[in-house]
Amino acid sequence: MYKKICTAVISVFIISSCATQTNLLNDSYGSVIGETGTHGFWIAGIGQTETVNLDNACGAGYTASKTQTVYSAKNILVTMLTLGFYTQRDYKVFCSKEAD
Repeated sequence: MYKKICTAVISVFIISSCATQTNLLNDSYGSVIGETGTHGFWIAGIGQTETVNLDNACGAGYTASKTQTVYSAKNILVTMLTLGFYTQRDYKVFCSKEAD
């Protein structure tokens, strides 16, 4: 009984600790996903950065409207399985048509 309760509590903690960070770059509401991907970091990403060229992600005629970084349950599971040595973050770049 105790083992089932602990498993349920740990599962809830893993699922509920997901996070999404959004950066709004302009006031456009009609945006579409331009690029998605995953970045990997070593030792929990301490002092490490990854960059995405927003012009290349959106293409001609589009401009970046917002970016998102997602720390999902899948990313948490990978981090737990590697004991924190390897951490993943998913990212999304949203694009909107350039104003004429």
